[in-house]
Amino acid sequence: MSEAASPGPILVVDDDDTIRETVAEALVLDGFKVATARNGAEALALVRERRPSGIVLDLMMPIMTGWQFLERCRASHLCSGVPVVVMSAYSKLPEEAARLGVKGCIAKPFDLDVLLGAIERAVQRAT
Repeated sequence: MSEAASPGPILVVDDDDTIRETVAEALVLDGFKVATARNGAEALALVRERRPSGIVLDLMMPIMTGWQFLERCRASHLCSGVPVVVMSAYSKLPEEAARLGVKGCIAKPFDLDVLLGAIERAVQRAT
């Protein structure tokens, strides 16, 4: 399979180094290709380079929040059809996830197996 035809990575976006690295490592161990970003601005730059097959997104981050990232990514059609799973400590996460139209939401702190399951389901539904 050529590089252009291969599925893109799962993009993990979180400003917390430990969370970002733990989720990325778990996804790699689960067989996924992974890219990471510390905020929405970094994530937007990565999405412009290569379309991800899924996005795991924190909402509350400095520089560019998850809300801002989704708004810009969708407005530019870079994220059209890309499943997004939101992970956040935001108190109204279920309502916000429904409003944002994401494929899943996981409250922080989270169980890694629950997060991996949500990502796998979201990516499988998109293919």
